[in-house]
Amino acid sequence: MWEEMSGALPADTGNFNLLEPSVDHTGQRGSRLGSSAHAIQETVKEKEVRYEEARKVRKSLLTPKHEYMFKLLADRLSLDVAAVENFILDAPSLAPFDDFFAQGGSKTISFVYQESEIPGIECGRTFPGAAEGDKIMRLFLADLSKICLKGLCLFFVRTSVDSPYEIYEEINFFMIDATHGLLQEIQNLSKVMPTVCATEGAVNPSKHVEKNMQNVKDTWSRYIRFLDEIQVSIEDTVKFAQATGIDFSRLISFDDVKAAAADIDMVHKLEAVLLIWYKQIEQVLLESEQMRKEVDASGPLTELEHWKKKSVKFNSIIEHIKGPKCKAVVNVLNINRSKTLKMWRELDARITDCANEAKDNVKFLYTLEKVCQPLYSCDPVTMAKSIQNVISAIRMIHSVSRCYNTSERMISLFIKVTNQMVTACKAYITDNGTSGIWDQDTHDIIKKLQACIYLFHEYQSCFHKTKKQNLERPDGKPFEVSEMHIFGKFEAFCKRLNKITQMITAMKTFSALGKSTIEGIDTIAAKFQNIYITMKKKQYDILAHRNADFEVDFAEFMSQISNLENQLQIFMNSRFSKILSSQHAFVQLQRKIQTS
Repeated sequence: MWEEMSGALPADTGNFNLLEPSVDHTGQRGSRLGSSAHAIQETVKEKEVRYEEARKVRKSLLTPKHEYMFKLLADRLSLDVAAVENFILDAPSLAPFDDFFAQGGSKTISFVYQESEIPGIECGRTFPGAAEGDKIMRLFLADLSKICLKGLCLFFVRTSVDSPYEIYEEINFFMIDATHGLLQEIQNLSKVMPTVCATEGAVNPSKHVEKNMQNVKDTWSRYIRFLDEIQVSIEDTVKFAQATGIDFSRLISFDDVKAAAADIDMVHKLEAVLLIWYKQIEQVLLESEQMRKEVDASGPLTELEHWKKKSVKFNSIIEHIKGPKCKAVVNVLNINRSKTLKMWRELDARITDCANEAKDNVKFLYTLEKVCQPLYSCDPVTMAKSIQNVISAIRMIHSVSRCYNTSERMISLFIKVTNQMVTACKAYITDNGTSGIWDQDTHDIIKKLQACIYLFHEYQSCFHKTKKQNLERPDGKPFEVSEMHIFGKFEAFCKRLNKITQMITAMKTFSALGKSTIEGIDTIAAKFQNIYITMKKKQYDILAHRNADFEVDFAEFMSQISNLENQLQIFMNSRFSKILSSQHAFVQLQRKIQTS
C-alpha cells in the first residue's frame, strides 16, 4: 500500500515537510503550504469575478415585467425598488420568472421576506462588514414546500396559464404574514373570503360562477376547520414535566423494575416525579370543572370547539399515563407498595371518566357541525329553511347522548343557536357592518327587518313542533327547557326591530313633505328634517337591544312625530276642506306633488 502511495509522489522529495520552509527557484525562502494557499486565494478571486459576471448577465435579462413585479414587492415591503432587485439577483437563476411568464407555465411565483443567512459569494456581490453566519432581513425566491415560513410570504397568481397574458391586468398579488404564526394568518385570511367570493359573483353574475364560489367557500371552510383542529391539538396538549435524574432505559425489564423498587433513593425520586404529574393532572381537572366564561354572542359551534379542546387535553393525559415512562414509574412503586399509588389510581379513574365524557360529547356535537353551517353563512331568509334540521339534531343529541342530555346543557346549546341567529341578523341588516340603518333604502331595510322577524317566528314554530313530536313518541324524552331562556334574547331583538320599523315607516311617510310645493308646508318639513337628523346622529348601536338609551330616544321620537302629525292636520285643515285624517292629508299631498 505504501509503495502505491509513494509512487504517486514526486520522484525527488528529499526531506519534504509541509510545515518546513522551502526554497523557491529564485532562491527566496517560502512555504509550499503558503504557495498552495495563494493558489486557492487566486481561485476564489476568479470565482468572485465569474459570479459577478453571472450577476451582470442576470441583470441584463430583466424586463419591464420583472420591474413591475419588483415595484409591487417594494411597495408592500416599504423597500427601494433597487433593494428588491438586488435581493432577486442574489438568486443563481431567473428561471422561476421565465416559467411564470411563459404560456402554459407556472400559475404562481412565491417570495419570502424574513431573517436568513447572508448569501455566499455565488450571489455575485459582497456584504462588507458581515461575518460568516450573520443574518439579515432578505427577500428571496422560495419553494414553499422546502422552507420554514416565519416572516412574510408574497406571491403572484396568474388568472390563466393557457394563453399569453398581459401581466399588468391578469395577475393577482397576495401576502401572508406568518410573523405571529401561519395558522393565525390563514384564519385572518378566511375572514375576507366571503367578500372575495361576493366580488367575483358581482363581476361575473351567473349560476355557474355562483356555484363555483360556493364550492370555494365550502372548501376553504373545511380547510380552516382542519387547521383549527391542528392548532387545538398543539395548544391544548398537556406538557408534562420531564423526570430529571432518572435513566428510564434501566427500568425496562422486570429485573430492572424489581431492583429499582429495592432502592429507597430511587423510590423517593419516582414518588416525587409521580407527585409532580399528579398535581399537573389535578390542575387540569380543576380548570375543567370551573364555570366557563363565554362571550354573549358565542354560537353553537363554540360548544363543539370547547369539548374538542377538552378531549385533546384529557387524551394527552391518558397517552402519558399509558406511556412507557409513566408505566415504569407505576410498576416500580407498585412492587414497592408505595402509598402514593392509591391517590394516583383514583386520579387515573377520574381522568378516564372525563376523557370518555369529552369523547362522547364531541361525537354527538359533530352532528351539529354541518346543520349549523347555514347559521354562519346564510341570510335569514335562507336560514329559516334550515332551522328544523338544527332543532332535530339537538333533539337527537338529547335523546341518545349518554353525557350531554341534561337540561342545563340543552338550554346552553339552544341559547348559542339563538346567539348565532341574532348575530347573523345584525350582519344581514348592516351588510356585515358596512351600511348604517338610516343610510339604506327604506324599502330594502324594512324588507331585511321583516326577514329577521320571520326567522324568529320560524325558529319558535320549529321548536314547538319538535317538542310536540317528541312527546308523542313512545320512547320520547321531553324537552325540559326554559323557553324564556332560549327565545328571550331573540324576542327582545325583534321588539327592537319592530320599533325601528315604526321609525323608518314614519320617516318614509314624512319625507314626502320635502317634495311638496304647497306654500307654508316647508316649516313642517324642516321640523321633520330636524327630528330625523337628531336621531341619525345617535352614536350607539341601534341594534343592541339591551341599550336603554334607544328606548328613551324612541319614545321621544314617536312623541315628536305625533306632534308633527297634529301640526300637519291643522295645516292641511286650513288649506283644504274635508280632510279627515293625517293619512288623508298625505294622500292629498302626494297628489299635489304628482300634478306639480
